[in-house]
Amino acid sequence: MAATGKERRPLKVALAGAGMISWHHLAAWRRLGPEVELVAICDPDVARAEDRAREFGVPRTYRDGEAMLASETLDALDVATPRQTHGWWIAAGLARDIDVMCQKPLAPALDEALGLARLVTGRARRARPRPGASRDRPR
Repeated sequence: MAATGKERRPLKVALAGAGMISWHHLAAWRRLGPEVELVAICDPDVARAEDRAREFGVPRTYRDGEAMLASETLDALDVATPRQTHGWWIAAGLARDIDVMCQKPLAPALDEALGLARLVTGRARRARPRPGASRDRPR
């Protein structure tokens, strides 16, 4: 939960990407219960984002990452998009002071991964493992 003075509020999380792996990310976030509020999903295929949002009770969907990041007040961004887009999502989230968790691999090339590592050096604030993510399976 994110701290607001003495009270704690749910961590507001958005997911970038609504493909196959998104199910596992959303299931893991959901298992954290009231500590997390999933607020939005973004995917260029808005129908796919809407399907995932319905499945997991996420209130808003976006086709455009810039629009989502401008519209939502987020504590964390979970990046589960194709690897060639990871750099954009990480930089865009960090530019807005949003904590970012990125699906592996970090980048398609070593030089880009090293650049992203330099971008985040010294910025880490939270570490929340995705409990049991490897055990999540669609039913």
